[in-house]
Amino acid sequence: MNVPKPQWAAYPGTDRLGRALTNEEKAAFAKLLRAHDYVGARLVALNFAHKLTRSRQAAKELMGRVDVRLVQQAWDPNEVPLAKALCRYVWSVWTHSLEESAAAERLTDAYLQEVAPFQERTAPSAEQMNLEEARRRRREAEAKADLEALRAHFEKAKDEGNLDWVRFSLEEIDDLQEMARRSGRDVREFYLAAERRKRAVQRLLGAKRGVKYEEGDES
Repeated sequence: MNVPKPQWAAYPGTDRLGRALTNEEKAAFAKLLRAHDYVGARLVALNFAHKLTRSRQAAKELMGRVDVRLVQQAWDPNEVPLAKALCRYVWSVWTHSLEESAAAERLTDAYLQEVAPFQERTAPSAEQMNLEEARRRRREAEAKADLEALRAHFEKAKDEGNLDWVRFSLEEIDDLQEMARRSGRDVREFYLAAERRKRAVQRLLGAKRGVKYEEGDES
């Protein structure tokens, strides 16, 4: 006698919902994950991430992004086992990060090729060194001003995750796991904060170019 498998309600994902989960939805999602052995499934995915990255730290960081992806995107437990879904997300996030790294490397190479003909072949003069030092200080001042502008934006938005990020950045701490340890926050909060920060940075850069935003444009 064949016993029919239990049917589970598919998880829609915050991207499809267009909003954060309610407390009731969070509880239901957590119950669904427990029922499908999230701890064991995540261990399988973590091992897969380690095989791809060949680094325990990189694998952990990759899984942090995968956890966020799972919350954001849909998952139907009737169609795909949780371990398989997580491994798919591992592959997707990893390949996307490789594409981003390759694009950045191509951009850097192209820039170096452009400036190579204009670079001095001899030792720089004292005047050139002073000019470069002035430029460096100006860039540092601009970077600090931008960081302060971001801080003001996050204070207005009451974005505690990104306020912690600014504080740690000023302390020259850039490892998200270390930020999470020091702040007592879940590391996934810092990955989610990165998406909000990206929009805030785009808004800041747009303002520098004279682009005007209405309230709520960055959401």
